[in-house]
Amino acid sequence: MRKIRIGRYLKLNTIRLLRLRKGAHQVAVGFAVGLVPSWYPLLGVGPLLSLGLNRLFKGALPAAIFAASLDSFIWPLTFFMNYHTGHFLVTLWKSASLPSHMPNVRIPDWPEDYMQPIHHAHRWRDAGIDFGVGAAVNSLIFGIIIYVVIKWVMLRYREHLLQMLRGKK
Repeated sequence: MRKIRIGRYLKLNTIRLLRLRKGAHQVAVGFAVGLVPSWYPLLGVGPLLSLGLNRLFKGALPAAIFAASLDSFIWPLTFFMNYHTGHFLVTLWKSASLPSHMPNVRIPDWPEDYMQPIHHAHRWRDAGIDFGVGAAVNSLIFGIIIYVVIKWVMLRYREHLLQMLRGKK
């Protein structure tokens, strides 16, 4: 079996996407729903979920496969963005809804041996909440942005990109 370079692989699949007979809407839907599972830590189930979502939303299958294959390259960025977006939104929500101090609450005098694990569990729980909120918000926002951008590119620049990628004849 021949090895194929990454640049050549990307060029080949980009040409395949641009040559699809399906409309710009279906290609954009396929690409957008193909990238949605990359925002969640699904540990190998993401590409299968991408295919299922693609079938549900009736997008272009090659676009969903190509987008799902990009997941292995962008997952560190998506994890970083999920946590920081979620942390920003959760702290914004907490600061708007809770008072800064509660004067009539008495904190029990527990020994330090009990308090340290409680503080660590609280931090892990908050990190999970931050990550989950960030993943939900990022997948929704970036799914819409990717859909709009891919549809616009397919409608406006499809022929020009095909000529540029194939080379002048």
